[in-house]
Amino acid sequence: MNDKNDGTPRRIGRRRPAGLAGLAGLALGTMLVAGCTTGSGGGGSAGADGEHATDTIRISEISDPNSFNPMKASGGAAYNVASLLYETLLYQDADHATAGGLAEEWDIAPERAVFTIRDGATCSDGTAVTPTVVASSLRAFADTSGTKDIVMGPGDVAITADDDAGTVTIDLEVPWADLERGLTLPETGIVCPAGLDDLDALNIGEADGAYSGPYTLAAFQPGAMITLELRDGFRFPEFSEPLEGVPAQTVELHILNDTAAANALLTGSLDIARLISDAMNRFEDGDGFRTERFTVSSAFIIFNQREGRFFADEANRRAVAQAVDRAAFEYATSQGTGNLLVSYMPAEGAECVLDDESALVPRDADAAAAVLGGAQLKQVGSQTVGPPNGAGNSYIAQALEELGAQVDLTNSDAATWSTTLGERPDAWDLTVQSVTNPGRTHLGALSRFVGTVSDEGGRNYSGDPREDVFQALLAASAEGDQATRCAMYEQIQRDLVQSAAFVPLADKPAQATTRDGFSVRVFNNSTMSLVTMRITG
Repeated sequence: MNDKNDGTPRRIGRRRPAGLAGLAGLALGTMLVAGCTTGSGGGGSAGADGEHATDTIRISEISDPNSFNPMKASGGAAYNVASLLYETLLYQDADHATAGGLAEEWDIAPERAVFTIRDGATCSDGTAVTPTVVASSLRAFADTSGTKDIVMGPGDVAITADDDAGTVTIDLEVPWADLERGLTLPETGIVCPAGLDDLDALNIGEADGAYSGPYTLAAFQPGAMITLELRDGFRFPEFSEPLEGVPAQTVELHILNDTAAANALLTGSLDIARLISDAMNRFEDGDGFRTERFTVSSAFIIFNQREGRFFADEANRRAVAQAVDRAAFEYATSQGTGNLLVSYMPAEGAECVLDDESALVPRDADAAAAVLGGAQLKQVGSQTVGPPNGAGNSYIAQALEELGAQVDLTNSDAATWSTTLGERPDAWDLTVQSVTNPGRTHLGALSRFVGTVSDEGGRNYSGDPREDVFQALLAASAEGDQATRCAMYEQIQRDLVQSAAFVPLADKPAQATTRDGFSVRVFNNSTMSLVTMRITG
């Protein structure tokens, strides 16, 4: 389907043949047991078949979603809810593979992708999900989402539909190797016409016919619970290893902190939770629970490098790298449960990530003190870099102060911190950036200090677009041969680490914790996929 026929390697995929195990479903987090129901379109729903004790999954969520519009989703809660309300073209699968969602077949090259849309898919109001519906949603995503460049690259995008052929074609001005992985992100979930026609209603969850995914929004109690109901006849993605069990008829996402979620699991009033920090250690495999750890975020230092700022000088940035102990930061934030980083994301679960510690700037307290002594620095931090209360930020400030720097540290809530970085360039010199990046794309992390700067509407807080690095990134993304592409990506990372454009620190682990009788999968050390939730007992 790639009519350029230039020899560039392509990724060709096909949705796996439907089978009872593969169609068995999707389940979501829930909190209270709901009534029984009839079939789910993929093996039936729990509680109705006489084999399962409940038809509800109760899952914890840390906060309300910022929006029910997937294109505006920000933060884990919004991503999780979007993944259940809106179907994507593709889904992450094991070993960096992709599984088909709305796409029955796909043919992807860096500059063009063609997707065959499966027959029979419908919106929650019964509207058929045609190629035109898919293309309209993807065009809205490309026009409005802050994630567009991460998914489709920085250039112009042309998205066309052919309803007769059953295909959607994406043509990219700038070839982009991350397109396939990007189209698994929940932000790209397909919004049906009822949602696109009323964006205000979509944002607050009142566009009833907007949903293309397995669930619809039944109720929303801000600060308490989100209730979702399974759509009759929905056809779930089929993964390389078939899912066991059945999807829940009702999913309840309860807004709970980690301590409350752990307590609820232990008392049997919660079925699935993503836990962090000390709460993880309260559970072990084989004790009525199943646990699996994965990386939920990666932390690194970035600098304000605008003209005239202290860290516009590479030598000053390298001094910070010489001063900071990654292991001490990890202990302050994760108490020994995390992993030290060499780059801006972990090598496990991602492609082409530098994992050579010789690339790091060596620690050298004396050399750092000679540069940092007497420097007056403004450090801003989010209280989430911990917990508790921004402990990781406090460690960085302490490490620099011990070498003679005078550090004015401000720990604030995440919203205030983000506003300071993006809108008050005179108010900060350095910060710890924590990136979730569930798609494990390079630009997902790099965009915080490479590319369009925040002053011009971009995601790059540093003030330095690093145009040479950005052009090298584009060249790597256009490279079809994986080995060559990885060598290019790794050289980019090595140069950035050596120049202390950023300082790698550590990842933040989370733990998928499920009670016996329930299951959920973690893919590629990066995401707990709620579309895989099942009732098994």
